[in-house]
Amino acid sequence: MLDGETTVLRALGHPARQEILDALALGPATSAMLARAMDSNTGVLSYHLRELGKAGLIEHDAERSSGRAVYWKLASDDIRWDGPATAAQPGLARAAAQISLARVLRAVHTYLGRTDLAVDWHEAALFSRSSLRLTAAQLAELTAEYLAFVQRWSRRAADDPPPGVQPVRLAWFAFPDLPGTDPAQEAES
Repeated sequence: MLDGETTVLRALGHPARQEILDALALGPATSAMLARAMDSNTGVLSYHLRELGKAGLIEHDAERSSGRAVYWKLASDDIRWDGPATAAQPGLARAAAQISLARVLRAVHTYLGRTDLAVDWHEAALFSRSSLRLTAAQLAELTAEYLAFVQRWSRRAADDPPPGVQPVRLAWFAFPDLPGTDPAQEAES
């Protein structure tokens, strides 16, 4: 039997499944709705939806579903996994990360070409590049604070969404940079 991490990584390691997750981030949908949006068929989409469901990444939306119209929604606004260095299945973790990064890059390019958004959306958007000097423990603390922050905003958005709500994609990467790049140490040599 597969462990939970392997099930999640296998689910994330397929481009169509990550496309489904991106589509469900816009709101709940049926397999027929997703098939039309992805130019696929309901049989293929139903298979991928079941696999995402087994991994715990999506779930039935009981409020919207009725009869044969089964709606699916994200089980969580936050999807994360271990990187290849610590994952039980490094190849699966690498594949999931590569597919996810390609999708984020595509989303950024799409956003940059959008002319349909009001100026306040463009002014509110953020492109940032930061560089910190941290220990592993400090990085773990920063990560925990970031995840708590996202969770707080996720609950806030779900409680009572105000008019004008749009899906907002967050992508955060925090990892040790190249070794031996400390200019202060190099100057002392």
